[in-house]
Amino acid sequence: MSLTGRVRQGLLWNQLGRALEYAAAYAASAVAARAFGPVTFGVWSVALSLVTLVTHAGALGFNEVLAVGLPRLARVAGQIAFLLQRLLRLRVAIALALAASLFLAAPAIARAWRSPALAPVIEAAALYGFFYQVSLLLEYFFVGRLEVPRATRVRVMVQFLHLAAAAATLRFHLPPRVLFLIMAGNSALGVAWLLATARGTLVQAAEHFPMAPVLRFGLAIWATNVVNFFVGRQADILLIGLFHPGTDAAGAYSAAALLAMLLAGALIMGAEGVSLAAFSEVEARADRGALGALWALHVKMDVLLSMPLLVFGAAFAGELVAHLYGAGYERAALLLRAYALIWIVARVLGGGTNIAVLYAMQSPRLPLAILGACGAWNLIGDLILIPRFGAWGAVGATGLAMIGAGLASGLVIHRRTGAFFPLGFALKVLAACVPATLLAARLPRPPGLLGLAVAGMIVAVVSLLGLRLLRPFGDDDRRVLVRLAPRLEWLITRL
Repeated sequence: MSLTGRVRQGLLWNQLGRALEYAAAYAASAVAARAFGPVTFGVWSVALSLVTLVTHAGALGFNEVLAVGLPRLARVAGQIAFLLQRLLRLRVAIALALAASLFLAAPAIARAWRSPALAPVIEAAALYGFFYQVSLLLEYFFVGRLEVPRATRVRVMVQFLHLAAAAATLRFHLPPRVLFLIMAGNSALGVAWLLATARGTLVQAAEHFPMAPVLRFGLAIWATNVVNFFVGRQADILLIGLFHPGTDAAGAYSAAALLAMLLAGALIMGAEGVSLAAFSEVEARADRGALGALWALHVKMDVLLSMPLLVFGAAFAGELVAHLYGAGYERAALLLRAYALIWIVARVLGGGTNIAVLYAMQSPRLPLAILGACGAWNLIGDLILIPRFGAWGAVGATGLAMIGAGLASGLVIHRRTGAFFPLGFALKVLAACVPATLLAARLPRPPGLLGLAVAGMIVAVVSLLGLRLLRPFGDDDRRVLVRLAPRLEWLITRL
């Protein structure tokens, strides 16, 4: 299959799978929030943030090594087998050591966070973290080969099992510790399925090649990802839980930040992993100009598929929080509105797409420097602002860090490729979706979630009409999009 065909198939399957996976994951989080209440949900969120930190600490860039390295191995089966076998052995050993350390440190962490209820939750979360780390490596193996359907089936299955576990938690009033233990069992089942699917490569004779350059590249990416942890919501949740224990601040912030992230990525999550592999192949086959053109088009698609949802989330924040989380989460509505506006700016500046392009250029030190500076700012800002302003301090510090990272990395790409941020494109999309959202807010509609769904349909239809009039895509953009999605030519040519 050609590169275009493999990218098209990867994007299609990854988007379908990610949509189902993230819908189930978000539904599980919302159900858990209802089951625990804002205070206990904050405890659960702190434990999950610790698992995320441990996952970043033990990743060592192996996932990205597979996504970038496999397309460059020209499908030499023996070398691919060697790479997977070596990285999998290392991942299992590191994940086991980190999970055991987190388990043993749980009482000390609970004392530091002045939350005795946190210790048993962390102990159960450590087991979940082990299986989660191993499954991520195996998933990236298939994504790096653009064999996305194999990973998609497992991801979706595991997330729906997590949703069932959250529903059981709500129905039978299970504590957070039990929910994490069930999630660990679900992830273990996913690991077993992925191992069985990859058994051909795992048992194949390995063709050795020097691993030192690969591991150095992975370590640079790992350092970037660890630093990137401090630009995101997980570090904020840990610090809010530390400075405001026993309150609803961490739970409200977690609910708002997660919903904003879902709105920002719901329709573009299929590009995760696939875009990195595609950028890597284009960098190897073509020139920097082609890579810059692909980056600019990717950012335009990010804006087109995220901005209407973010504008909708900002306008209907109160209703979304009330219907999804229930009583006790009223504080999350204003936090959601602020985060939606931050994500709009971040998407226009490229966001995570910029980092993927820099990785494809074999420049892992640049993302490390950019995210290191922004992560340091976020951490310092959190330490200054969270004790005084709580969740709002985290929004301010993290928002500036996100925007700064996108601006700096995008300017580097501009200097190397000549491509620039699609500001005019973004203004046209904004001009189409803002009036649509205002109209939906003023029209009569049914109460509850059905009313929100009706409002969403109104926004979608009116926004499409606005885009038809404004025609934000250029001729070159349309030609590339038609190659990737020929069945949607009728729609692409009208935009």
